[in-house]
Amino acid sequence: MSGSRITRVLGAGLAALLAAAGLAAPAAAEGAKPVRTAVSATDAAADTCALKPKPAGKVLQGYWENWDGAANGVHPPFGWAPIDDPRFAAHGYNVINAAFPVIRSDGTVLWEDGMDSTVRVATPAEMCRAKAAGATILMSIGGATAGIDLNSTAVADRFVDTIVPILKKYNFDGIDIDIETGLVGSGSIATLSTSQANLIRIIDGVLARMPAGFGLTMAPETAYVTGGSVVYGSIWGAYLPVIKKYADNGRLWWLNMQYYNGSMYGCAGDSYSAGTVAGFVAQTDCLNKGLVIQGTTIKVPYDKQVPGLPAQPGAGGGHLAPSAVAQAWNHYKGALKGLMTWSANWDGSKGWTFGDNVKALQGR
Repeated sequence: MSGSRITRVLGAGLAALLAAAGLAAPAAAEGAKPVRTAVSATDAAADTCALKPKPAGKVLQGYWENWDGAANGVHPPFGWAPIDDPRFAAHGYNVINAAFPVIRSDGTVLWEDGMDSTVRVATPAEMCRAKAAGATILMSIGGATAGIDLNSTAVADRFVDTIVPILKKYNFDGIDIDIETGLVGSGSIATLSTSQANLIRIIDGVLARMPAGFGLTMAPETAYVTGGSVVYGSIWGAYLPVIKKYADNGRLWWLNMQYYNGSMYGCAGDSYSAGTVAGFVAQTDCLNKGLVIQGTTIKVPYDKQVPGLPAQPGAGGGHLAPSAVAQAWNHYKGALKGLMTWSANWDGSKGWTFGDNVKALQGR
């Protein structure tokens, strides 16, 4: 996932310099830099809210950055904003992926202010307000720099033990699996590798301890999915047995494969550059038809596909212009569940053109 935690390290230093100089950080787009208000008795009473089910209609799913992407110079002027900032909903974002928790080497999950440079997490009350305004909110696990040792069952179990209380306290509606390191296949689609087995152990552990209807999405890079059409082994196709398990048993809400930062693949090992409508169509159709690996078919129908695209130039390799996004979306005549983007904050930094375009395409 682009915009990883690596880019935050400049944030703390810049913030300190600004403070020393008596200067304010850059203002957010469409108004002053958002700040939290004091917690009132009403806020305290609203710290708990009901789990939201899988959205019935079309979705625009955006990653919410818990760090300040303006202060670190990545995408000014829109940096950190409260998760209940009304601009997200106004520009079409009805599913929010909160990115990312810190994962310690022993599997301990952290979700707290200051856990990394410039990080501020949403409060339970802010989560409830965002949900009341229409958002479904998932916690995104992983990203480019937040890896987890998938070769250890002890780490997997510690991860589950520490993330479940966080998911409950903060009123999350689901989890998004965005693990981009440490997952490899065994070379045989019928035999799980240790890392695949432990990822399933994590997902099963979380789902078993959360209420019925708790959501599950996945956002793998293309190499981990349709890349398996080229060769199955190592990272190539490594998500496929995991996707198949939860697509087949009905627990997967949808798949958010990242159509960026790498080649796109069809079912026959054909490849396309990121940022092309042809590549978008080829791998979307491949998953709907069913990708056959060593006699095993992995099928993700259109209504369980929410392809991921960069929100703006610079957010990820393979940005699609709004007209190309429209061409790709309209090709399916409403069959796709929605679109995902990295990230909502990136979109806000460039005038919300991605969200506004997709919202209009979805007729919302």
